Amino acid sequence: MTSETFDVIVVGAGWFGLVAAKTYIQISPRINLAILEASSSLGGTWSEERVYSGLRTHNALGGLELSDLSMEHRGTTEEGYVLGEDVTHYLHRFVKKFDLHRRIRYHCAVEAIRKADNDNGWGLQLRNPTTMQRIFCRKLIVATGLTSMPFIPNIPVSGEDAIPAFHSIELKKKEEFVRSDEVERVVVYGGSKSAFDAVYHAASAGKHVDWVIRTTGQGVGSMFTAKSLGQTSANLSPMRLVAAMNPCIYNRQSWLSRFLHGTALGNHIVRFWWKSITNIAHKKHGLYSSENGRKLLPELGELGHFWSGSTTTGVISQTDFFDYIHKSDRVTVHRAEITSITNNQIHLSNDTTLTADALIWATGWIRNDTRFDIPLALELGLPVPISAVPIEIHKEWAKLDAVAESLILNSFPMLQSPPPYRIIPRTKTQSRLYRLTAPLNGDRSIAFVGTMHTSGTAIISEIQALWAVAYLENKLHLPPIEEMKSEVAEANAWFRKRYLNLGEKCPNVTFEYVAYVDLLLRDLGLECRRKGFFLSEWVGTYRPRDYGGVVEEWCQKVGMGV
Repeated sequence: MTSETFDVIVVGAGWFGLVAAKTYIQISPRINLAILEASSSLGGTWSEERVYSGLRTHNALGGLELSDLSMEHRGTTEEGYVLGEDVTHYLHRFVKKFDLHRRIRYHCAVEAIRKADNDNGWGLQLRNPTTMQRIFCRKLIVATGLTSMPFIPNIPVSGEDAIPAFHSIELKKKEEFVRSDEVERVVVYGGSKSAFDAVYHAASAGKHVDWVIRTTGQGVGSMFTAKSLGQTSANLSPMRLVAAMNPCIYNRQSWLSRFLHGTALGNHIVRFWWKSITNIAHKKHGLYSSENGRKLLPELGELGHFWSGSTTTGVISQTDFFDYIHKSDRVTVHRAEITSITNNQIHLSNDTTLTADALIWATGWIRNDTRFDIPLALELGLPVPISAVPIEIHKEWAKLDAVAESLILNSFPMLQSPPPYRIIPRTKTQSRLYRLTAPLNGDRSIAFVGTMHTSGTAIISEIQALWAVAYLENKLHLPPIEEMKSEVAEANAWFRKRYLNLGEKCPNVTFEYVAYVDLLLRDLGLECRRKGFFLSEWVGTYRPRDYGGVVEEWCQKVGMGV
C-alpha cells in the first residue's frame, strides 16, 4: 500500500469542492493541495457522466456562475434558465482558468477517513481500480454533497427476464437506451424534482410514461412556475424583500422579520403572499384541469408552496411539461406503491399491473457517510444512528433541542401549525456543524462544505469556502462551545419546523440563502450589504457578481494571500 502527504485534501470535485480548492489556493498559493474524485469526471451533479441532453437547471441566467468568471451560454430556455450542458462546460473552464486540473485525482474513492497518529491531521484510505492507497493531509475539506449515493428501494423482483432498472443518476449513461426503439414504455417511480425531470426526459423522447408516486411517502413536490411576478422565478429568492416572506433563523432579530413573523398583521401579509403564490402555481400548471393534474396536487393545503420542504421542490423550467400531463396520452400518473416486479411486469398496491421496458428510480439519495466511524462522526457532529448515541450526549442535546424549539416557535408563530403531512421517522441525528461547516469539537483541521439543500449553490459555495479556509487557518474567532451548541440546536430546530421532512434529513436554505451568506460574511468581518443603494438592496436580485472581490477584501483585512 502506497502513501503520500499533502497540506490540504479536498474530497469531491463537484461545485463546492472545486470552489473550496480554488479559494484555498487563492489565499495560500504555495499550498500542496489535492482534490480526490471518485468518478472519472469533475462536476458532481453537473459532470459529463450525469448531464443528459435537455437537462435544465432551476437557476436563472447569471445565477449559476462565480463572481470572477462569467458563464458562456450556448443556449437558454424560453424562460431564462441555464442549460445543464452549459454548467458542465463552465466548470471545465473554471478548472482550466484556475489551474485545478493537475490537482484532481480521478477514480479515487475515499473508503475511510481517520485521524492521523498523534491527532496531527488526517489519514484517508482510497480505493482506485488498481490499488489501495493511503493519503495523509494536514487539513481536510469534505465536499461530497448530498447527491452522490443513490437510494433504490428494496422491492421484490422475480423472473428470468428482468426489466432494465436504474436510478435517475444514470440517465446520461442510459440515454441512448431510453431513446432507442427497444423502449416504448417507461415507469418512473418518485414524486420529487428528479422525477419531474425524468418524466419529461422520457416523454419528450416519444415514450409512454407511467409515473408512479407513492401514497405513503413524502408526496408530490410543490413545483414553482418558471416565471412569477413577471420575471424568472429563480430571481425572487435572492431578493431581500421577497426572502423576508420566509421565517428565517439567520435574520430573526431584524425589524422586518420581527414585524412579518412576530405580529398578527405581519403573519396575515405572509399568509396572503404564500397563498397567492400557491394558487398561481396550481392554476398556471393546470392541476385542476385533468385527472393527471389532480394527482399531482401537493397535499399541503392552501399554503402548499410555503410548506414545500416536506419533499424536494424546484421550478418547472420546461414550458411544455404540462402539455404532456394534460393534453397527450403520453403520461399516466398513478398514486400507488410498487409492491413487486415480475420480469417486465410492475405490480402496484392498487392492483394495477404495468408493462414496461425500463424503470427509472427517482427515489432520492442516501445520506450515510460511513467513511467516518461512529465515535468520530459523533465527535465531529455528523449524523449517526440515534441508537448509537450515548445516553448522556442524548440527554444533553434533547435539552438543547427543547429550548431551541421553544425559541423558534415563539419567534415564528406560523411554524406552530404545519399542515397534515406524512412524517418520515428519523433514524439518525441531525447534522451538528457550526455554520453548517465546522465541527463542534474545536478541531481546526477539518471542515465540511455543500452539506445543505439550496438553490443558491454559486453564492453559498464562494462564501462558505472562504469561511472554511478562515476557520482552518485559525483566522476566524468563534464563540465558546456552549454558545455554538445552542446556535446549532436553534438552526436544527428551525430546519425541522420550517422544512419538515427535508429539514429533519439535512440543512435546507432553499429560500433563505442570502441571509445565511450575510451571517458568514459578518463572521468574517466583511460587508454583507453589497448593492450600494437602498432600493436595489431590497428589490434587486443578488447574484454571484455582487460578491466579486470578497476573497481579496478578507485577505487584505487579515494580511494573507492575494
